[in-house]
Amino acid sequence: MLKKKNYFTVGLFVLVGIACGVVIIIWLGASQYWQKGKTYVTYFDESVQGLQIDSSVKYRGVDIGIVDRIRVAPDYRLIEVVMRIREIANLENTATARLKAAGITGIVYVELDHRRPEDMARAPKFSFAPEYPVIPSNPSDINEIFTGVDSVIQQMKQIDFKGISDQIKSTAVNINTVVGSEHTQRIISNLDAMTTHLERVSNQLNALISDGRLDTVLNDTQESVKEAKAVIRKVKEEVNALNLADTADKANRLIDSASEKTRIISTELVRTGENLRRASENLEELLARLKSDPSEILFSEPPAKKR
Repeated sequence: MLKKKNYFTVGLFVLVGIACGVVIIIWLGASQYWQKGKTYVTYFDESVQGLQIDSSVKYRGVDIGIVDRIRVAPDYRLIEVVMRIREIANLENTATARLKAAGITGIVYVELDHRRPEDMARAPKFSFAPEYPVIPSNPSDINEIFTGVDSVIQQMKQIDFKGISDQIKSTAVNINTVVGSEHTQRIISNLDAMTTHLERVSNQLNALISDGRLDTVLNDTQESVKEAKAVIRKVKEEVNALNLADTADKANRLIDSASEKTRIISTELVRTGENLRRASENLEELLARLKSDPSEILFSEPPAKKR
């Protein structure tokens, strides 16, 4: 009799435990349906590896819902993710969705963020009628990185590295040929000789100017002109005092001739001094250009031939 009572107690305890477990399972499963919220759907044009049912749906890092279903969209191209979201309404007009990885665990969740004007252009297009309000999606960060890498690789493949290398080699060979040719060496030698000659002429001009001989010549010319003017003035006075018409006429012609010659001599002397000064400046400028940029003389065009 005692054994029968023990069996009944054990059986009753087991039945009560099973009933409690069933109630807990039903309560946990049904609690999702009792939650307040709204169902949305989003479509991803990429792999959703790591995203699972009951994965979190976050709005800027805050949990606002869960993933309810994951399946292939009716067009067999996109992936449809159904979400149950609470607390925030009207997300189909204000938010965009993207996949985010939770650290290095491989777990993926859906991240919602405030919609920007350019986000709609990046959202995948579909031609079927969705069952729930649609939150547009954007590519994930990892997908954008791989897309950028593929674009860079494709652009690098289009570059003709072999052609560029061949052109560089051909250019180097041409440069060596031109620099090492006999004609180039002769031009360089002529330039060296011209530079030496110009330096010698410049030194001579500098010595002439520094010695003061040019200034002495100009001063002597000015003194001669002054003396000639004084002689002419004195002759004029003497002629006027004699009151001789013929003598005065001859004196006037002599004075005019002397004045003209004096003026010509003075003009030529001044012009000669100016030409010397300009020649000195031109030589100095040519020397400076030869020292700073000899390639200008080397590659300049020859002057036109005289007819």
